[in-house]
Amino acid sequence: MTPIPSEAQRRHTRRRLLTFLILSAVLLAPPAVGLWAAAQSALAHRSATDWQGNHAARLALQQAALVLVGLPLGGAVCGWAVARLRGRQARVPAAKGLLVGTMGLWLLGIGSVVVTLSRGPVLVF
Repeated sequence: MTPIPSEAQRRHTRRRLLTFLILSAVLLAPPAVGLWAAAQSALAHRSATDWQGNHAARLALQQAALVLVGLPLGGAVCGWAVARLRGRQARVPAAKGLLVGTMGLWLLGIGSVVVTLSRGPVLVF
């Protein structure tokens, strides 16, 4: 039989859950706004004759959206699955997994910027 948590334990759990969810939302907002701005720019600068360029831009946006949604969601699912396998409540571990997935998204973005900048300047005349 599972022991009934006290009111203090429930408040602590609720605070941790809200903290993880708010941090995840704050960290997910800039990449989501960046993706939205890139999509608006691609839509505004669509070419009437360059269908290959339009297609490449659409595929790049779709891949970015997949990564933006997939990493945090994958982290949340992993946190939930591990908690359920251990026989625990899954709310806080799922929120913690969401936060870890979001931080992974940021690390991936920072890594891609570093790799891009380390290739040196590209001069196009």
